[in-house]
Amino acid sequence: MKRFRATRVRSTENTPRAGLLIMLVILLLSPAAQAGIADSPLPTLLAGKKTLHLYSVAGGLSQIGLETVFACTSTDTAAQQVGVERFFQSGGSAGNDAVATSVSVGPGHTVTFATEPLNGIPIDSALGGASFTFSARILSTSKKLICIAYIADQINAPPSVMMPLTVVAKVKQKGE
Repeated sequence: MKRFRATRVRSTENTPRAGLLIMLVILLLSPAAQAGIADSPLPTLLAGKKTLHLYSVAGGLSQIGLETVFACTSTDTAAQQVGVERFFQSGGSAGNDAVATSVSVGPGHTVTFATEPLNGIPIDSALGGASFTFSARILSTSKKLICIAYIADQINAPPSVMMPLTVVAKVKQKGE
């Protein structure tokens, strides 16, 4: 009678190769992180000047005759560059080029951005691109800026529908 000798099966759980393979599979199967309003890199609005994320706005609209307006006034004694970045409701990187649509704002001056031109409200910069809902961040090269945001009727002059939007400091909203 032939005897069979039991052989020990070597486990690969603790080998470095198996650990690397498991990590690779996890990385490939996990969803890719999408940057958004809080963690997308800030564009350089003006060469040699640091861009600051001053304010965030949620609930913007650009569709069916409703457009979002951002009005900002400089409280600085020197000119500053101001821009608005839009982020689609699904997240991800900015949906517009904030550098191309940014505007120089002199001391005490007000600049108006809108998703599309409006009848009866002059704008300094059109952000473009329809999207039903979005969030935005207001950027500047100076902290000395005050802003408001609202939704307006694009067709009627003066606009018949105006709904204010809450503007929060960076990404922190105080409770009511």
